[in-house]
Amino acid sequence: MDPSVFTPLYDMPAHLLRRAAQRVTSVFEAEMGYLGLTASQLGLLIAVHLKPGLEQREIAEATHFDAATLGGVIRRLEAQGMIERRPSARSTRGQAVYLSARGEALYQQIEPHVSRIQQTLLSPLSGDESRVFMTLLSKLLGVNNTHCPGDTQAANGLPPPHSRVTSDSERRSS
Repeated sequence: MDPSVFTPLYDMPAHLLRRAAQRVTSVFEAEMGYLGLTASQLGLLIAVHLKPGLEQREIAEATHFDAATLGGVIRRLEAQGMIERRPSARSTRGQAVYLSARGEALYQQIEPHVSRIQQTLLSPLSGDESRVFMTLLSKLLGVNNTHCPGDTQAANGLPPPHSRVTSDSERRSS
């Protein structure tokens, strides 16, 4: 079969982004699968490590998870003894989320793997290509970071990103 028949499909950003997501999952599993952590759980652990004491709604906003999905991830990590919830000093109803001693030890163990995952994902690109890719990806998603500082959402006329995790496979694995 002539692969050029599929060029219109391969030219579609949605198709390429879906394939990129599959690659991310594959690299993640190869590097971290032995720990039994999901990408959602890893994202939560990193967020709580970076900013201990956030309430669940703040973590949901920062990580772009819907509150229900994040609640399930938090419950599972809490049951595993990786995080703990404490009454928030900022809200009478909110619970502040922290890494437990066990969660902090796990974070220290996984941090080198997280770095390797990023390196592996960008390894086909040169340094300049990696910087351009990260800038464009950040801009596409309306993310303000070191690659795309400033109010990229407003500058691009974008509404706030709706990066809710809604796939069945993500719900099952979180």
